Amino acid sequence: MDVFKIINDFLTFQGRLEKQPFIKRYLIVFVIMYALITIGQSMQMPLLVTASSILVIPQMSLAVRRCHDIGLSWPKTVLILVGLIIPLVSLISLIFLCWGKSDPYRNQFG
Repeated sequence: MDVFKIINDFLTFQGRLEKQPFIKRYLIVFVIMYALITIGQSMQMPLLVTASSILVIPQMSLAVRRCHDIGLSWPKTVLILVGLIIPLVSLISLIFLCWGKSDPYRNQFG
């Protein structure tokens, strides 16, 4: 496996991402972020906690590609992204992304 291909897969905002790969990749990013925050707080290393905030970019990338797969327009996609930042609303947005039905037909995103 090419490491750059894997990293690019988490950072690209183009294309579509089906439900199951979205859930798997989102869990990977979430677990890494949670681990960095927990380790940083227990070792009292605020730099590590701050560095974990960089993982918001892969989370947003995965969410945008999932919105592409569902077939959402850009205003709705922006609404979902903003929803992922707000703590309680993020759970609702994430549930929508996980259980949203994929567009079975080809759309403007692929």
